[in-house]
Amino acid sequence: MDDYTWRMRLEARRRRRRQERLFALVFFGVILFGMFLYNSVYTKTPEYAMREMVDAYRAGDAETFRRHVDLNSITLKAYDDLTSDLFKYDEQLTDRERSLFENFYVLIRRQMCSGAVKVLNTYIDTRQWTLPGEILKGRQLGIDYDLLLDRSLIRHTSLIDLEGVEHTGDEATATFSVVEEYSQVPFVLKVTLKDLANESFNVGGSEFEIFGRKFKLPGFTFNMGGSDWKVVTVDNYRGYLDAVSPLLRKNLAEYIDATEEIVYRYNRTFAAAQDAFISLQRSPYGILTESQRAETSGYITNTIIPALEDRQAELDAVEVPQGAQFLAELRRESTRVTILAWQSYVKGITENSATDLDTAASLHKQELALDQRIEEIIHNSAVAKNLPELP
Repeated sequence: MDDYTWRMRLEARRRRRRQERLFALVFFGVILFGMFLYNSVYTKTPEYAMREMVDAYRAGDAETFRRHVDLNSITLKAYDDLTSDLFKYDEQLTDRERSLFENFYVLIRRQMCSGAVKVLNTYIDTRQWTLPGEILKGRQLGIDYDLLLDRSLIRHTSLIDLEGVEHTGDEATATFSVVEEYSQVPFVLKVTLKDLANESFNVGGSEFEIFGRKFKLPGFTFNMGGSDWKVVTVDNYRGYLDAVSPLLRKNLAEYIDATEEIVYRYNRTFAAAQDAFISLQRSPYGILTESQRAETSGYITNTIIPALEDRQAELDAVEVPQGAQFLAELRRESTRVTILAWQSYVKGITENSATDLDTAASLHKQELALDQRIEEIIHNSAVAKNLPELP
Protein backbone atom coordinates (compact mmCIF):
# COMPACT_ATOMS: atom_id res chain seq x y z
CA MET A 1 0.00 0.00 0.00
CA ASP A 2 1.50 3.34 -1.01
CA ASP A 3 1.78 6.28 1.37
CA TYR A 4 -1.03 8.28 -0.31
CA THR A 5 -3.55 5.48 -0.07
CA TRP A 6 -2.65 4.83 3.55
CA ARG A 7 -3.16 8.52 4.45
CA MET A 8 -6.54 8.59 2.65
CA ARG A 9 -7.77 5.55 4.53
CA LEU A 10 -6.56 7.01 7.81
CA GLU A 11 -8.38 10.28 7.11
CA ALA A 12 -11.54 8.39 6.18
CA ARG A 13 -11.35 6.44 9.44
CA ARG A 14 -10.89 9.66 11.45
CA ARG A 15 -13.81 11.26 9.61
CA ARG A 16 -16.00 8.25 10.33
CA ARG A 17 -15.07 8.33 14.05
CA ARG A 18 -15.89 12.07 14.21
CA GLN A 19 -19.27 11.36 12.61
CA GLU A 20 -19.94 8.51 15.05
CA ARG A 21 -19.01 10.72 18.02
CA LEU A 22 -21.22 13.53 16.69
CA PHE A 23 -24.07 11.12 16.09
CA ALA A 24 -23.70 9.71 19.63
CA LEU A 25 -23.62 13.25 21.01
CA VAL A 26 -26.76 14.19 19.10
CA PHE A 27 -28.45 10.91 20.07
CA PHE A 28 -27.80 11.41 23.77
CA GLY A 29 -28.75 15.07 23.39
CA VAL A 30 -32.12 14.03 21.97
CA ILE A 31 -32.58 11.58 24.85
CA LEU A 32 -31.73 14.27 27.40
CA PHE A 33 -34.03 16.71 25.66
CA GLY A 34 -36.76 14.10 25.69
CA MET A 35 -36.25 13.59 29.41
CA PHE A 36 -36.42 17.36 29.86
CA LEU A 37 -39.65 17.50 27.88
CA TYR A 38 -41.10 14.66 29.93
CA ASN A 39 -40.15 16.11 33.31
CA SER A 40 -40.75 19.77 32.49
CA VAL A 41 -43.48 19.59 29.85
CA TYR A 42 -45.34 16.28 29.68
CA THR A 43 -45.83 16.15 33.45
CA LYS A 44 -47.65 19.49 33.10
CA THR A 45 -50.14 18.18 30.51
CA PRO A 46 -53.74 17.09 31.10
CA GLU A 47 -52.86 13.63 29.75
CA TYR A 48 -50.32 13.14 32.51
CA ALA A 49 -52.73 14.53 35.13
CA MET A 50 -55.45 12.07 34.13
CA ARG A 51 -53.08 9.11 34.07
CA GLU A 52 -51.83 10.11 37.49
CA MET A 53 -55.41 10.46 38.73
CA VAL A 54 -56.38 6.98 37.51
CA ASP A 55 -53.26 5.42 39.07
CA ALA A 56 -53.91 7.28 42.33
CA TYR A 57 -57.52 6.07 42.42
CA ARG A 58 -56.47 2.46 41.95
CA ALA A 59 -53.66 2.73 44.48
CA GLY A 60 -55.78 4.49 47.09
CA ASP A 61 -53.62 7.64 46.92
CA ALA A 62 -56.29 10.09 48.08
CA GLU A 63 -54.06 13.15 48.12
CA THR A 64 -52.97 12.78 44.48
CA PHE A 65 -56.49 11.94 43.37
CA ARG A 66 -57.92 15.08 44.97
CA ARG A 67 -55.24 17.19 43.30
CA HIS A 68 -56.79 16.43 39.93
CA VAL A 69 -60.50 16.43 40.80
CA ASP A 70 -62.60 19.44 41.83
CA LEU A 71 -65.37 17.60 43.69
CA ASN A 72 -67.22 20.80 44.61
CA SER A 73 -67.56 21.87 40.98
CA ILE A 74 -68.43 18.37 39.74
CA THR A 75 -71.20 17.76 42.25
CA LEU A 76 -72.96 21.06 41.54
CA LYS A 77 -73.61 20.23 37.88
CA ALA A 78 -74.21 16.54 38.60
CA TYR A 79 -76.86 17.48 41.17
CA ASP A 80 -78.72 19.53 38.56
CA ASP A 81 -78.57 16.62 36.11
CA LEU A 82 -79.77 14.18 38.77
CA THR A 83 -82.74 16.22 40.01
CA SER A 84 -83.88 17.77 36.72
CA ASP A 85 -86.82 15.37 36.26
CA LEU A 86 -87.22 14.05 39.80
CA PHE A 87 -90.91 14.96 39.99
CA LYS A 88 -91.72 15.48 36.32
CA TYR A 89 -93.71 12.28 35.82
CA ASP A 90 -95.39 11.94 39.23
CA GLU A 91 -99.08 12.21 38.33
CA GLN A 92 -100.10 12.26 42.00
CA LEU A 93 -98.62 15.76 42.33
CA THR A 94 -100.44 18.90 41.28
CA ASP A 95 -98.56 21.45 39.21
CA ARG A 96 -98.24 23.65 42.30
CA GLU A 97 -96.90 20.78 44.43
CA ARG A 98 -94.44 19.80 41.70
CA SER A 99 -93.19 23.37 41.46
CA LEU A 100 -92.79 23.57 45.25
CA PHE A 101 -90.77 20.35 45.35
CA GLU A 102 -88.54 21.45 42.48
CA ASN A 103 -87.88 24.81 44.13
CA PHE A 104 -87.17 23.04 47.41
CA TYR A 105 -84.45 20.94 45.78
CA VAL A 106 -82.94 24.11 44.35
CA LEU A 107 -82.91 25.71 47.82
CA ILE A 108 -81.12 22.75 49.45
CA ARG A 109 -78.64 22.37 46.56
CA ARG A 110 -75.67 23.67 48.56
CA GLN A 111 -76.28 21.36 51.54
CA MET A 112 -76.89 18.36 49.29
CA CYS A 113 -73.73 18.91 47.26
CA SER A 114 -71.69 19.51 50.39
CA GLY A 115 -72.93 16.17 51.70
CA ALA A 116 -72.00 14.47 48.42
CA VAL A 117 -68.46 15.85 48.63
CA LYS A 118 -68.16 14.53 52.17
CA VAL A 119 -69.41 11.09 51.08
CA LEU A 120 -66.93 11.00 48.19
CA ASN A 121 -64.02 12.18 50.31
CA THR A 122 -64.75 9.52 52.91
CA TYR A 123 -64.87 6.85 50.22
CA ILE A 124 -61.58 8.06 48.72
CA ASP A 125 -59.93 7.83 52.14
CA THR A 126 -61.48 4.60 53.43
CA ARG A 127 -63.10 2.85 50.43
CA GLN A 128 -66.29 2.76 52.50
CA TRP A 129 -69.60 4.36 51.52
CA THR A 130 -71.04 6.23 54.49
CA LEU A 131 -73.72 8.89 54.84
CA PRO A 132 -72.62 12.44 55.67
CA GLY A 133 -74.68 12.81 58.86
CA GLU A 134 -75.34 16.22 60.38
CA ILE A 135 -78.19 18.02 58.60
CA LEU A 136 -78.55 15.22 56.03
CA LYS A 137 -78.92 12.54 58.70
CA GLY A 138 -82.32 10.90 58.67
CA ARG A 139 -84.95 13.22 57.22
CA GLN A 140 -84.08 16.55 58.76
CA LEU A 141 -84.32 18.18 55.33
CA GLY A 142 -87.38 16.17 54.40
CA ILE A 143 -85.53 13.93 51.94
CA ASP A 144 -83.93 10.49 52.01
CA TYR A 145 -80.31 11.15 51.17
CA ASP A 146 -79.44 7.47 50.90
CA LEU A 147 -82.10 6.99 48.20
CA LEU A 148 -80.79 9.98 46.28
CA LEU A 149 -77.26 8.54 46.38
CA ASP A 150 -78.55 5.24 45.05
CA ARG A 151 -80.33 7.05 42.22
CA SER A 152 -77.07 8.84 41.37
CA LEU A 153 -75.41 5.44 40.56
CA ILE A 154 -72.20 6.68 42.18
CA ARG A 155 -71.89 3.78 44.62
CA HIS A 156 -72.10 1.10 41.94
CA THR A 157 -70.12 2.60 39.08
CA SER A 158 -66.67 1.14 38.38
CA LEU A 159 -63.88 2.94 36.56
CA ILE A 160 -62.35 0.84 33.78
CA ASP A 161 -59.71 3.08 32.21
CA LEU A 162 -58.81 6.41 30.67
CA GLU A 163 -59.80 6.38 26.99
CA GLY A 164 -58.21 9.60 25.76
CA VAL A 165 -57.54 13.31 26.28
CA GLU A 166 -57.99 16.25 23.91
CA HIS A 167 -56.11 19.41 24.82
CA THR A 168 -57.00 22.93 23.66
CA GLY A 169 -55.30 25.80 25.47
CA ASP A 170 -56.16 26.07 29.15
CA GLU A 171 -59.05 23.59 28.79
CA ALA A 172 -59.18 19.92 27.91
CA THR A 173 -61.64 17.04 27.69
CA ALA A 174 -61.03 13.47 28.77
CA THR A 175 -63.05 10.31 28.28
CA PHE A 176 -63.24 7.39 30.71
CA SER A 177 -64.75 3.96 30.21
CA VAL A 178 -66.96 2.94 33.15
CA VAL A 179 -69.49 0.21 33.89
CA GLU A 180 -72.58 0.26 36.08
CA GLU A 181 -72.18 -2.81 38.29
CA TYR A 182 -75.83 -3.86 38.68
CA SER A 183 -76.85 -3.65 35.02
CA GLN A 184 -73.34 -4.22 33.59
CA VAL A 185 -74.06 -1.38 31.14
CA PRO A 186 -70.77 0.04 29.77
CA PHE A 187 -70.51 3.76 29.18
CA VAL A 188 -67.94 6.39 28.19
CA LEU A 189 -68.01 9.41 30.48
CA LYS A 190 -66.74 12.70 29.11
CA VAL A 191 -65.26 15.24 31.53
CA THR A 192 -63.95 18.79 31.21
CA LEU A 193 -60.60 19.76 32.74
CA LYS A 194 -59.30 23.23 33.42
CA ASP A 195 -55.79 24.47 34.13
CA LEU A 196 -55.39 27.17 36.73
CA ALA A 197 -51.91 28.10 35.43
CA ASN A 198 -52.15 30.73 32.68
CA GLU A 199 -48.52 31.55 31.72
CA SER A 200 -47.41 29.20 28.95
CA PHE A 201 -45.49 28.97 25.71
CA ASN A 202 -45.62 26.51 22.83
CA VAL A 203 -42.78 24.24 21.76
CA GLY A 204 -43.68 23.44 18.17
CA GLY A 205 -42.95 20.08 16.58
CA SER A 206 -39.83 20.08 14.39
CA GLU A 207 -37.98 17.71 12.06
CA PHE A 208 -34.26 17.52 11.32
CA GLU A 209 -31.82 15.17 9.61
CA ILE A 210 -28.30 14.08 10.65
CA PHE A 211 -26.19 11.81 8.47
CA GLY A 212 -29.25 10.69 6.56
CA ARG A 213 -31.28 9.89 9.70
CA LYS A 214 -34.48 11.82 10.38
CA PHE A 215 -35.56 12.94 13.87
CA LYS A 216 -38.86 14.53 14.93
CA LEU A 217 -39.60 16.40 18.15
CA PRO A 218 -43.25 16.57 19.26
CA GLY A 219 -45.02 19.84 19.98
CA PHE A 220 -45.97 20.73 23.57
CA THR A 221 -47.53 23.54 25.52
CA PHE A 222 -45.27 24.37 28.46
CA ASN A 223 -46.73 26.10 31.51
CA MET A 224 -44.10 28.35 33.02
CA GLY A 225 -46.06 28.81 36.19
CA GLY A 226 -46.70 25.07 36.62
CA SER A 227 -50.03 23.41 36.01
CA ASP A 228 -53.07 22.47 38.00
CA TRP A 229 -55.25 20.35 35.72
CA LYS A 230 -58.49 19.38 37.42
CA VAL A 231 -61.71 17.70 36.35
CA VAL A 232 -64.43 20.33 36.87
CA THR A 233 -67.53 18.78 35.25
CA VAL A 234 -68.86 15.45 34.02
CA ASP A 235 -70.36 16.61 30.74
CA ASN A 236 -72.59 13.64 29.84
CA TYR A 237 -73.63 12.48 33.32
CA ARG A 238 -77.28 12.92 32.40
CA GLY A 239 -76.70 10.67 29.39
CA TYR A 240 -75.22 8.04 31.70
CA LEU A 241 -78.30 8.15 33.92
CA ASP A 242 -80.56 7.84 30.89
CA ALA A 243 -78.56 4.87 29.60
CA VAL A 244 -78.62 2.89 32.85
CA SER A 245 -81.76 3.92 34.77
CA PRO A 246 -84.36 2.33 32.44
CA LEU A 247 -82.83 -1.13 32.92
CA LEU A 248 -82.61 -0.69 36.70
CA ARG A 249 -86.23 0.51 36.78
CA LYS A 250 -87.23 -2.58 34.81
CA ASN A 251 -85.39 -4.86 37.26
CA LEU A 252 -87.02 -3.12 40.21
CA ALA A 253 -90.52 -3.36 38.71
CA GLU A 254 -90.03 -7.07 38.01
CA TYR A 255 -88.96 -7.72 41.61
CA ILE A 256 -91.84 -5.70 43.07
CA ASP A 257 -94.32 -7.61 40.90
CA ALA A 258 -92.74 -10.95 41.87
CA THR A 259 -93.07 -10.20 45.61
CA GLU A 260 -96.39 -8.37 45.53
CA GLU A 261 -98.49 -11.39 46.57
CA ILE A 262 -96.13 -12.24 49.47
CA VAL A 263 -96.19 -8.66 50.76
CA TYR A 264 -99.98 -8.37 50.42
CA ARG A 265 -100.62 -11.70 52.20
CA TYR A 266 -98.33 -10.93 55.14
CA ASN A 267 -99.61 -7.36 55.44
CA ARG A 268 -103.01 -8.87 56.19
CA THR A 269 -101.40 -11.23 58.71
CA PHE A 270 -99.61 -8.36 60.45
CA ALA A 271 -102.75 -6.21 60.49
CA ALA A 272 -104.58 -8.99 62.34
CA ALA A 273 -101.59 -9.45 64.65
CA GLN A 274 -101.58 -5.73 65.41
CA ASP A 275 -105.25 -5.86 66.42
CA ALA A 276 -104.56 -8.83 68.70
CA PHE A 277 -101.53 -7.09 70.23
CA ILE A 278 -103.52 -3.92 70.96
CA SER A 279 -106.22 -6.03 72.57
CA LEU A 280 -103.67 -7.71 74.82
CA GLN A 281 -102.36 -4.29 75.91
CA ARG A 282 -105.70 -2.95 77.11
CA SER A 283 -105.73 -2.17 80.83
CA PRO A 284 -108.10 -0.01 82.86
CA TYR A 285 -105.18 1.43 84.82
CA GLY A 286 -102.65 1.76 81.98
CA ILE A 287 -100.39 -0.81 83.64
CA LEU A 288 -100.05 -4.37 82.38
CA THR A 289 -100.76 -7.14 84.85
CA GLU A 290 -98.40 -10.07 85.25
CA SER A 291 -100.71 -12.30 83.24
CA GLN A 292 -100.95 -9.67 80.48
CA ARG A 293 -97.17 -9.41 80.33
CA ALA A 294 -96.81 -13.18 80.06
CA GLU A 295 -99.58 -13.48 77.44
CA THR A 296 -98.20 -10.56 75.38
CA SER A 297 -94.67 -11.94 75.56
CA GLY A 298 -95.86 -15.36 74.41
CA TYR A 299 -97.87 -13.89 71.55
CA ILE A 300 -94.91 -11.86 70.29
CA THR A 301 -92.45 -14.76 70.62
CA ASN A 302 -94.69 -17.49 69.20
CA THR A 303 -96.74 -15.58 66.59
CA ILE A 304 -95.38 -12.19 65.52
CA ILE A 305 -91.65 -12.96 65.29
CA PRO A 306 -92.16 -16.31 63.49
CA ALA A 307 -94.45 -14.54 60.98
CA LEU A 308 -91.72 -11.97 60.32
CA GLU A 309 -89.16 -14.74 59.82
CA ASP A 310 -91.48 -16.67 57.49
CA ARG A 311 -92.17 -13.56 55.42
CA GLN A 312 -88.46 -12.85 55.01
CA ALA A 313 -87.79 -16.48 54.10
CA GLU A 314 -90.37 -16.27 51.31
CA LEU A 315 -88.91 -12.97 50.09
CA ASP A 316 -85.40 -14.47 50.12
CA ALA A 317 -86.65 -17.35 47.98
CA VAL A 318 -87.55 -14.93 45.17
CA GLU A 319 -84.78 -14.31 42.64
CA VAL A 320 -83.62 -10.70 42.95
CA PRO A 321 -82.58 -8.93 39.73
CA GLN A 322 -79.40 -6.89 40.04
CA GLY A 323 -81.26 -3.59 39.77
CA ALA A 324 -83.47 -4.51 42.75
CA GLN A 325 -80.68 -5.46 45.17
CA PHE A 326 -81.03 -2.20 47.08
CA LEU A 327 -84.74 -2.80 47.81
CA ALA A 328 -84.20 -6.45 48.72
CA GLU A 329 -81.46 -5.49 51.18
CA LEU A 330 -83.67 -2.80 52.74
CA ARG A 331 -86.38 -5.39 53.31
CA ARG A 332 -83.91 -7.73 55.01
CA GLU A 333 -82.68 -4.90 57.22
CA SER A 334 -86.25 -3.89 58.08
CA THR A 335 -87.05 -7.46 59.14
CA ARG A 336 -83.89 -7.71 61.23
CA VAL A 337 -84.51 -4.41 63.03
CA THR A 338 -88.21 -5.21 63.59
CA ILE A 339 -87.39 -8.57 65.20
CA LEU A 340 -84.78 -6.90 67.44
CA ALA A 341 -87.37 -4.29 68.46
CA TRP A 342 -89.91 -6.98 69.43
CA GLN A 343 -87.27 -8.96 71.34
CA SER A 344 -86.25 -5.86 73.29
CA TYR A 345 -89.90 -5.13 74.04
CA VAL A 346 -90.44 -8.67 75.35
CA LYS A 347 -87.41 -8.36 77.59
CA GLY A 348 -88.58 -4.96 78.76
CA ILE A 349 -92.04 -6.07 79.85
CA THR A 350 -90.98 -9.43 81.32
CA GLU A 351 -88.02 -8.04 83.26
CA ASN A 352 -89.55 -4.63 83.90
CA SER A 353 -86.50 -3.06 82.21
CA ALA A 354 -86.83 0.57 81.19
CA THR A 355 -83.54 0.32 79.26
CA ASP A 356 -84.85 -2.47 77.05
CA LEU A 357 -88.12 -0.62 76.48
CA ASP A 358 -86.14 2.46 75.39
CA THR A 359 -84.10 0.25 73.06
CA ALA A 360 -87.31 -1.18 71.62
CA ALA A 361 -88.63 2.33 70.99
CA SER A 362 -85.39 3.38 69.28
CA LEU A 363 -85.36 0.29 67.08
CA HIS A 364 -89.01 0.88 66.22
CA LYS A 365 -88.09 4.36 64.92
CA GLN A 366 -85.38 2.80 62.75
CA GLU A 367 -87.91 0.31 61.44
CA LEU A 368 -90.36 3.08 60.53
CA ALA A 369 -87.63 4.96 58.65
CA LEU A 370 -86.71 1.82 56.72
CA ASP A 371 -90.33 1.05 55.92
CA GLN A 372 -90.87 4.62 54.71
CA ARG A 373 -87.83 4.27 52.45
CA ILE A 374 -89.20 0.98 51.06
CA GLU A 375 -92.58 2.59 50.37
CA GLU A 376 -90.90 5.48 48.57
CA ILE A 377 -88.98 3.09 46.33
CA ILE A 378 -92.18 1.22 45.47
CA HIS A 379 -93.99 4.53 44.84
CA ASN A 380 -91.16 5.80 42.65
CA SER A 381 -91.23 2.52 40.73
CA ALA A 382 -94.93 3.04 40.04
CA VAL A 383 -94.21 6.62 38.93
CA ALA A 384 -91.43 5.34 36.67
CA LYS A 385 -93.98 3.43 34.63
CA ASN A 386 -95.10 6.81 33.29
CA LEU A 387 -91.60 7.65 32.06
CA PRO A 388 -91.22 7.82 28.29
CA GLU A 389 -89.10 5.15 26.65
CA LEU A 390 -85.72 6.49 25.61
CA PRO A 391 -84.59 5.70 22.05
